[in-house]
Amino acid sequence: MKNLFILLFATIFVSSCSSDDNYDPNPEPDVENSVRLRTDATFGDVLTNTDGFTLYFFAPDAKGDANCLGGCADVWPEFFVEELTLDTGLDQSDFATITRTDGQTQTTYKGWPLYTFANDAQAGEINGDGAGGTWFVAKPDYSLMLVRSQLVGRDSNGNETNLNSAFEPGDEDTFYITDDRGNTLYHFSNDKNGKNNFTAQDFSNDGVWPIFHTEIQKIASALNADDFAIIDVFGQSQLTYKGWPLYTFSGDSNRGDNYGVGFPTAGIWPILNLDTEEAPEDDGGSQQARVFEVTNVGASAYKFDFTGVDNAELELTRGKTYEFKVNSPGHPFLIKSVNSTGTDNTFNDGVTNNGTADGTILFTVPDNAPDILYYICEFHGSMAGRIRIVDEDETPSFQVTNSGATAYVFSGDGFSDADNTNFTFKRGKTYTFSVATPGHPFIIKSVQGTGTGNAFNDGVTNNGAASGTITFQIPQNAPDTLFYICEFHGSMTGTISIID
Repeated sequence: MKNLFILLFATIFVSSCSSDDNYDPNPEPDVENSVRLRTDATFGDVLTNTDGFTLYFFAPDAKGDANCLGGCADVWPEFFVEELTLDTGLDQSDFATITRTDGQTQTTYKGWPLYTFANDAQAGEINGDGAGGTWFVAKPDYSLMLVRSQLVGRDSNGNETNLNSAFEPGDEDTFYITDDRGNTLYHFSNDKNGKNNFTAQDFSNDGVWPIFHTEIQKIASALNADDFAIIDVFGQSQLTYKGWPLYTFSGDSNRGDNYGVGFPTAGIWPILNLDTEEAPEDDGGSQQARVFEVTNVGASAYKFDFTGVDNAELELTRGKTYEFKVNSPGHPFLIKSVNSTGTDNTFNDGVTNNGTADGTILFTVPDNAPDILYYICEFHGSMAGRIRIVDEDETPSFQVTNSGATAYVFSGDGFSDADNTNFTFKRGKTYTFSVATPGHPFIIKSVQGTGTGNAFNDGVTNNGAASGTITFQIPQNAPDTLFYICEFHGSMTGTISIID
């Protein structure tokens, strides 16, 4: 009787369990999504089709169009699904559909057309990554990619030119690094290893060349993660590659655009790839030397913060970097090789943002810069001044003659026959005047008046000579403004602005 009771209880218990609400006597088979996410031991998360076959990106598809066509498509068939279903971790908004030039439709991910590989014989295989240096396994967590496309530079005048990998006119598909969505990355040719020499402290020029930063997750397998690092730029992070700080370009409107390689002229903002050499170490030779604040007096003159002289002369040193913070609305500030209005003859070698009327111009003076350049308004010839270019250890020398009793006439150091010109000299530097002005003693003074009073003799040798050489080694404590003037004739005079 006891055993019969136990058997009856067990039967009732089993019957009770079998009536559970979750029980389905005819379960549906698991549904595989059309795009799946699989974890690979080598590559981490990778995209696959519904059958588990790996999906790939193609480097020439930088602009988001498919370039694997014809025979290429026999080996790398396009991937397309009409009804997209996704594994957890994938975002529907990252997918789209394109129509190829051969009429086929293809699914894209983050703008990259997706392909399978004929040599992946079984689900889970990844035999195509790195093939030809152009195929990369499709992943959801790339931070950077490597693409291959024609470089099309756009200069400061809007002219477009096909460029080769040497940034010279020519047709050539060039490899370069982009972000995960195909936006081109650049470096500034005047930067140094781990040193951003372009971005202004107030980020006033960041709108044209924004600094680029991303947290490195995964990168295309051709790239080496050890080549990337992070630097601090006035409190913001910037990614570097082989020491070069990375930027994007505001002139690139669409993925795959690489117009920045031509702006303002070719070679100033190169792309980066496996052939990019390590950025040079900062030896101090191209450090930022000075910041100039530039405003205007109507349409008559530019004004600089270091002097009260209108259209002041500038002395810049080869290899140094200068920043011009321009605030002259309606009066574009151009650095030019010819003293003329308009946009012809602009000097863009080493110059970024040339011609701005409200922004920052950066000028790293190249070693082959001419002795004389000019700044001038695009529209008003009265807003112009001379830029003397000197070497670091050079002693500028001027020949001084006279035009009767009306003016001193200066030649040498790159210019000639300049009447009563104003100068800008640097503290600590030496200048010489070879004077041949009989009857017109040439005096450097602290007050602009005739006679011999107020002569400034600190660092000056042979001051007041009418025939001979005057040497002027600018002392560190020199005032911001000095003058030269004839002892007898007040019309023979000019201003010497002194800067650090």
